[in-house]
Amino acid sequence: MANIEDYILWRGDLTVAQAPFNNVDNLILSNLVYLIFKDIVPELTNIKPTILNKVKDLFKKDNPSENQYITIHDAIADMNIHTVGKHRVRVDKDAEMAVKLANSKRFGNMKLMYYVDKYDEDIETQFAAFTVIMEDNTAYIAYRGTDTSLVGWKEDFNMSFMDKVPAQEEALKYLQTVSSLINIPLRIGGHSKGGNLAVYSALHIDKSVQDRIIKVYNNDGPGFKSSILETADYKAVQDKIDTIVPQTSIIGMLLEHEEEYIVIKSNETLIMQHDPYSWQVMGPDFIKKEGTTSSSQLIDTTLRQWINDMSIEQREQFIDLIWDVMGATKAKSFPEMAESLFANAVKIGKKINQLDDKSKDILSTALSMLVKSAKNALMKGFK
Repeated sequence: MANIEDYILWRGDLTVAQAPFNNVDNLILSNLVYLIFKDIVPELTNIKPTILNKVKDLFKKDNPSENQYITIHDAIADMNIHTVGKHRVRVDKDAEMAVKLANSKRFGNMKLMYYVDKYDEDIETQFAAFTVIMEDNTAYIAYRGTDTSLVGWKEDFNMSFMDKVPAQEEALKYLQTVSSLINIPLRIGGHSKGGNLAVYSALHIDKSVQDRIIKVYNNDGPGFKSSILETADYKAVQDKIDTIVPQTSIIGMLLEHEEEYIVIKSNETLIMQHDPYSWQVMGPDFIKKEGTTSSSQLIDTTLRQWINDMSIEQREQFIDLIWDVMGATKAKSFPEMAESLFANAVKIGKKINQLDDKSKDILSTALSMLVKSAKNALMKGFK
């Protein structure tokens, strides 16, 4: 079956002015932002806040071509992605995909600008974004999803008990600044956490900018606490949100979604369906499914009940404790942890044994609640 790589071969010779932007284009750009473009794509931080108003007046026109930018073709070429630039890609497939994009007529001439990449262990945040200007005179703002860092994943879990995490605030700030610099229609999207950031920034931005938003894409990203879904801000953009999930979605089913979601076919199983390269494409769109699988619904029901049964304080204590335990490995990322899997497992086990009684009780209670939620979900499935 075809995927986004095959799509490039099929539609790569047509610009978005010739063949309209679609869901697959959205996923491709949401995937591209996983690459590290530091020192290649002009950065947003180069624009000094003290002269923001002057810059805004200068660039607020229908054609943003006078802005500093680099084409996707030139950005990928500058990476030397197969030699010294190997560290800039998340997985090997990203390097192959990037070269195909760079050499295609559809994506190669798209303009990249306003790159931001932040990582801060102290405030537990990982955030990156860029803006793409296309030939149909629209912009796509792409937010990076969670990378392999432990800090990035910790921030994801913090969403279960925090009203807003630092990356969400960064996403809103980014949209506020970029929308003041270019006055053209906007699309906003991301994969995984990036999809959540896209929705968050869109629902909190000024109405004048919301009116310019064509579509918000949440590609298998987590939802929000139910209190956010009940706000007028969320209702204002709900109809513009496209939430796209594979048929056995796990990440995309976390927390709450008020909007309807588009279910698509993946050639992987369970959590591996989160991989964008597994999403199946036919023509200019994904292959649709009628609904998520029973496995996805079971996991979804289990996790939702588990989270809802825990108080905000319990969620925070459990998540902080888990990351404290993993901190015994001194690893900064999951691949780093996997390099010495057995040794790190021993360190984690030793750390758990050293926990005080209160910490052990927090861990035991949370895990017992998870088992209970799973049993309840299974019982409902049999009825």
